[in-house]
Amino acid sequence: MMNFKQKKWRNKKYRDFVRSLPCAMCHMPADDPHHLIGVGGMGGTGTTAPDWTAIPLCRGDHGRMHNNPELWPDQWRMIAETLGKAIDAGVLDAK
Repeated sequence: MMNFKQKKWRNKKYRDFVRSLPCAMCHMPADDPHHLIGVGGMGGTGTTAPDWTAIPLCRGDHGRMHNNPELWPDQWRMIAETLGKAIDAGVLDAK
């Protein structure tokens, strides 16, 4: 397993944008920006992955994601989709 430390990028504007999107799993309104867990070595007990790994999830799906490791690999697709939406909306600069 790859495990590396990097500066934890934090960006309130980006987290607010993520929160404004529909849930990446059920498409209902999202409640929380969920940060990557369980894969990639960027988060762990008592730590939070960088904000660029945040995806929009409703409370129910947020709990399901944390409690079902079989869902964890799907986070990469959801992160890519969320980053694409942020670039399209001008929230992140693709340069």
